[in-house]
Amino acid sequence: MVRKFYFSLCLAVVCSLPLIASRPARVIITAGQSNTDGRCPNTELPAYIKALAKDTTTFQRGAYNFCRISQNRTDGQFERFWPQATKQGVENSWAYDAVTYLWLDQMVRDPLYIIKWAVGGTSIAIDKDSESSAHWSADRRWLKRTRSTAEGGRSLLLSLTRQIDACIDSTLSALKDGYQVDALLWHQGESDYKQGKAYYKNLKGVFAHIRRHLTEKTGKDYSRLPIIMGTVARSNKCYSAEVEEAMRRLADEDPDIHLIDMGKAGLQRDRLHFDAQAAEYLGIQVYDRLLKVAYAPEGVQTTEEGPLAGKRIAFLGDSYVRNHREPAMLTWQYKFARKHGMTYFNYGRNGSNVAYNSQQWGPAMYVRYKDLPAQLDYIVVVGGHNDSCHPNIAEEMETYKARLAELCEGLIARYPTAQIFFFTRWVTADFAGSNFEKVVDATLEVCGNYSIPVFDSARRGGIYIGNDTFRKTFLQPKKGNTDTAHLNARGHDRFLPVAEAFLLQYMPR
Repeated sequence: MVRKFYFSLCLAVVCSLPLIASRPARVIITAGQSNTDGRCPNTELPAYIKALAKDTTTFQRGAYNFCRISQNRTDGQFERFWPQATKQGVENSWAYDAVTYLWLDQMVRDPLYIIKWAVGGTSIAIDKDSESSAHWSADRRWLKRTRSTAEGGRSLLLSLTRQIDACIDSTLSALKDGYQVDALLWHQGESDYKQGKAYYKNLKGVFAHIRRHLTEKTGKDYSRLPIIMGTVARSNKCYSAEVEEAMRRLADEDPDIHLIDMGKAGLQRDRLHFDAQAAEYLGIQVYDRLLKVAYAPEGVQTTEEGPLAGKRIAFLGDSYVRNHREPAMLTWQYKFARKHGMTYFNYGRNGSNVAYNSQQWGPAMYVRYKDLPAQLDYIVVVGGHNDSCHPNIAEEMETYKARLAELCEGLIARYPTAQIFFFTRWVTADFAGSNFEKVVDATLEVCGNYSIPVFDSARRGGIYIGNDTFRKTFLQPKKGNTDTAHLNARGHDRFLPVAEAFLLQYMPR
């Protein structure tokens, strides 16, 4: 009877549906040539993207949870995102932006719309000797003489702006809570290496055209739309120092243009396209810039200086990390990372256990930690809540301990230079002697055997789950005020200084 009570309680926590405040849908525009379209085979996708695939051989099919894309199409319709290039013969390929969208998808937990137009081998400068080549040029006289490539013309810029208009008219304008364009992602320049002297003027014109078009179309001022772009690898056979210098000059002049140095990026055998490691690196760097310019937490002062700035921190956990059905931007974890200028990865999953795989909720943490990014400086595991609700946990405590030990050993082996932390579940009514207490104590014991610092959130967290008034104030709303796990934004703000004080003990000051 007691087991059934615990299991029902946890299931209710996992499946509750809190009221969600309305928020405009996020929109990102992505454009460029082949390294934006994607030339890395899907078999080389990062493990955390492969985990979402429906086939485990070629990784051609799958879908992100919240991200929708309209890619090189003119009807303004979106479909669930999965990495796929547009070039015939290399469709099952991915670009850096697939990584960016994955981590945004994990974090935002809101509709995320991507408007993308990318075609390989395309320059900004106009090829005057060809009547069939396509270009990104913003030259007004030339634009008047041609049409979009989608209409049989030569202008890629017109194709992009026509696509933006179609997406707004057909989909975005009909969204109940509206939409906002967060940024333009851009990677291009290889095809302009012969006309590098004109690249500064040409690229500046492209960016001005897109910003101006958005402003005129929406009636909202997008003159300072953030633009994030990467340089061309210096080992690229089409590298031009003049092109790179033009990019740097634009970024120096315009505070809303953010440049990522890809000079040392690895390339495939063709000496033209990023290899998988370089594409992932650029994707993470773009994601990090987006966190700074478009997803900064409200009420938290961020820094780009200090000993933690630029460090990578990942949170592996259950709905405590995922933040249930609210955006991860509201969590203490995100606010802590951004406050200290860290690159933040949310790998929370509702219903996730530390030790028990589930057909409904997926692999347990002792298995899926392998899907985290390869390079991390700090790892914070938040778990145990759902394990303590397992119907046989009292008899299987040794199993919990053994698999937690496996998780600890695996993290230490994979990230030998990283600092690892663990946070337990909250306290609950009738905590003393319960399975909840036993799981918390087992966590303290096992992590202690590996010298992994553990914060006992149950006994030291200051989160009084058993109090009805406290739940109404600091937990996410649920019918009957019965949510006993998920902090609301105010609750996360309350716990932030508690968690911060614990973590900073082990971090450089």
